[in-house]
Amino acid sequence: MKIALLRQRVTTLGGAETTLGYLTRGLAAAGHEVTVYGIESAPEAQAALGPKAAYVRVPVWGGKTLRLLTFALSTRRLLKDAGPQVAFSLERVLDPQVYRAGDGCHREFLSRRAPYLSPLARAAQTLSLFHRVMLLVERRLFTSPGLRRVIANSRQVREEIIRLYGVDPARVRVIVNGLDRQRFHPLAANAAAALRRRLGAPEDGAVVLFVGSGFERKGLTYLLQAFGSLKDKGSQLWVVGKGHIAPYLRAAERLGVADRVRFWGPVTETAPFYQAATVLALPTLYDPCSNVVLEALGCGLPTVTTAANGAAEFITSGENGAIIPQPDDIAGLTEALTTFLTRDRDPQVRQAAAQAVAGLSWESTVAQTLEVLEEAGS
Repeated sequence: MKIALLRQRVTTLGGAETTLGYLTRGLAAAGHEVTVYGIESAPEAQAALGPKAAYVRVPVWGGKTLRLLTFALSTRRLLKDAGPQVAFSLERVLDPQVYRAGDGCHREFLSRRAPYLSPLARAAQTLSLFHRVMLLVERRLFTSPGLRRVIANSRQVREEIIRLYGVDPARVRVIVNGLDRQRFHPLAANAAAALRRRLGAPEDGAVVLFVGSGFERKGLTYLLQAFGSLKDKGSQLWVVGKGHIAPYLRAAERLGVADRVRFWGPVTETAPFYQAATVLALPTLYDPCSNVVLEALGCGLPTVTTAANGAAEFITSGENGAIIPQPDDIAGLTEALTTFLTRDRDPQVRQAAAQAVAGLSWESTVAQTLEVLEEAGS
């Protein structure tokens, strides 16, 4: 089968790009002819995708709004010229046969984000040309007569697509991201202790871990407030990911915790941080299904997140983490963090965390995805 995979960015350190890489290599290894369409330079993208997949650079222009439009238009033209194949998009475009909604619904994101904005920022969001174009493309995508199947990466996203755009439930299938067990697994107690020392964790203190790029959407502001409220003053907060650090440093200083907060920046390998930490905290405003949560659980790390995260489906409150109703529920977030800091590296908690995602693998994700592509291409 000929498969065209569409995603603007191929090499970015993000969940969607990670998924693209596993799907590309898995489908190509299964003997299918895979071509990836993206906007990055060919040598860089080809190195990330591996030798068995082809790569086509898509011409785009302008800033992010025009780039969104020109990518959608250019890929439609290129796919038409390329001849028969299954168009499988991980990006909001115009007429794919299969769409994987790994980024969730933009309409839902804007709705969930609005209550946390100032009146001026809410008005700016409403008037934003980028958001308006994104919503138009998203609606066009979900109502396209050529769209045969939709893959959602959580039950949450499936319900959003059906509710917001009236897509036939029979055409929307949930396929959760896989998990690389060679990378994301618990460590034995002595190995974890050595890793903590190497990373500079407090000898007798706990580590609250935050992993994510886009600090505003991921709720770092609220985590800092909760961290500042903890009675445990010997713990540290580690922030891993890309974002504008300055305002959060100022917030940490105002809260009197700046000396206990470490910003690591973006890293290529997150597993050691999960394996060294005491608890992961991700009070996100909206996440379709955070890879970070799945990876943390795979490493045996209890996780605290919000009900707006599709990955919360893998959390049983009190056993392997906690689910708070809203990101700004500071009292609830503080209480959840306190619970798991007190149960520092409890073997039962860590076993429950790892067990929750024991059924996930990229082999299974690729196989399920292939079934959907075959249905769409038949």
